[in-house]
Amino acid sequence: MAAPTPRDVVGTPSATSDSTTFTVTLPTHAAGDSFLAIIASDGTTADLSSAGWTLLRQGFATTAKLSIFMRDTVAASNAEANPVFSSTASEQYAAVVYAIPGTVLLSADTATATSGSSAAADAPSITPSGGLQDYLFIAAYAFDGNVGLSVQPTGYSTPVIAKNAQSTGATAVACHMATTATTSDNPDATTNTSEQWAATVIALWDSGAPPPAPASYYNPAAMLMGLI
Repeated sequence: MAAPTPRDVVGTPSATSDSTTFTVTLPTHAAGDSFLAIIASDGTTADLSSAGWTLLRQGFATTAKLSIFMRDTVAASNAEANPVFSSTASEQYAAVVYAIPGTVLLSADTATATSGSSAAADAPSITPSGGLQDYLFIAAYAFDGNVGLSVQPTGYSTPVIAKNAQSTGATAVACHMATTATTSDNPDATTNTSEQWAATVIALWDSGAPPPAPASYYNPAAMLMGLI
């Protein structure tokens, strides 16, 4: 099956002051879509949450945190309100959100996050549970500061970047995409402004149509025999 293709993607920086809430802008979406939110926090103490959103993965650097959230099955076309994420600590944030069309039954795996402090943020390898599939891979990075990315991983697209609105740059999130038929992937390092960073890779794929009802449900002979 073909790899999922995002309908739209949008970035959101937070305001210049620390806060325990963060309103994330949603991209254009339709009924049945799923949302994937990649959020960077300026610091590691903030645990984010929002009703209806499932936390898939967190990653930590010394002064940056990466949080991956997903929401399935949007109820109506372009009718979802921008979600407010609550935080257990007052921080600044930046987010990138993808809308994935609901024409696929979306499955998602995430790799255990890597972290460091360098000019070459290196996301981890991932071996998704779907086996050989057409995957959409998203390499996601949280940075401590308004990082600049000059070289993306080989085979990945130019990044979508959201930077905190603070002039000195409290945090930034960057996401690259790649589509390929494979069993695993391992993005090579980016080239970025030297910063604290945390990174992961998300694998998205179409898990296929729901299995049909057993044939015996529609078998008159089986019904007469009392088998169903």
